[in-house]
Parts: sequence; structure tokens; C-alpha cells
Amino acid sequence: MPRVEVSPGFLVVLGALFWLDEGVGLLPWGLLACFFHELGHVVAATVCGGHVRSLSLTVVGAELRMDYDVPLRYGQDSLVALAGPGANLLFGLLALGLDWELAAVVSLTIGAFNLLPIPPLDGGRVVYGLLAIRLDTDWAERLMTAMSGCLVGALVGVGAMAAAHYGNATLLLTALWLLAGVLRRGSGKA
Repeated sequence: MPRVEVSPGFLVVLGALFWLDEGVGLLPWGLLACFFHELGHVVAATVCGGHVRSLSLTVVGAELRMDYDVPLRYGQDSLVALAGPGANLLFGLLALGLDWELAAVVSLTIGAFNLLPIPPLDGGRVVYGLLAIRLDTDWAERLMTAMSGCLVGALVGVGAMAAAHYGNATLLLTALWLLAGVLRRGSGKA
């Protein structure tokens, strides 16, 4: 049986989002889109011989930890990584067909965001794997850190402008979380 961990920070953020979402309806669609995203990863990992070890719900989202019978090859790892955004695409298209426009936008946005080539996002996993099979591992790490740093810097800037102009700090907080990960990765602690 997989271990499920729910951090107090997740509950606080969920409560705050519930309070902020009053009357808008983003939160239920966002939670459903996140569920389908993680389900996509689980289905693909299971096909590749994986088993869910744990699910952690933290202040910045969900993190699945998988165990595999044999190590994944690059193509399999990419399949598992891309299955989450793929599930968001399928759910988004289904939602569009049912005229659930808000659900479609939320699901497609979550899927597209996760395709950014920034670790620990799914796109970062795919791009790192691609670099690692073509370059020396040290060079792949350096290039990934540099590229991620530039992208996260841009996200921090856009997030700061959105926070100042619209009063919504969601993108800024997410970008700062990603920045912490890039800095840890660059210092060799990740």
C-alpha cells in the first residue's frame, strides 16, 4: 500500500485557495486536473513496471515517488514524465467538448506549465534525459541548470509583475519554489 503524506502547509494552502476561490470555481477544476495529471503518471509508470511508493501533498503540489522492477530506459522515463501533461490534454479536450471552458483552461494550463524544461517539472525531466544521453553528465547538469535558471528568472519577473498588478502571487510563489530547486541543483544538493 502506498504511503500518503499530507503536509500542514498543503492544508493551509488548500484552505487559503478555498477561501480565495469563493464563487470563482477554479479550485475544484484545478484539483481534478491535478488528479488526472498524477493519474497519467501512475498509469504510464505501471505500464513500465512501476509501483507507487508514496504520494506527498505539500505546499507546492503533489509529488509521486515510484519504485520500478528494473531501471527505466530514457524512452520509458520520458513516457512516464509526459503522461501527466498528456492526461491534462485529454481532460482539457474532454472538458471543451462538454463546454466546461474553465475546466479546460485550468487543465491545459497545468499540463503546459509542467512541460517547461525546469526540474522538477516533467519537461525538465525529459530535457535532462535527452541532454544526458547526448552529452557528458556534468555538461548536461550545467546546461540544465543554466537553462532552468534563465527560465525561472523570467518566471520570477512575470510573477512579480502579476503580483503587483493583479494582486495574485501564485506564479511568483511557484517561481520562487522552482528557483530554490535550481539553486539547490546548481550547488549539487539536489
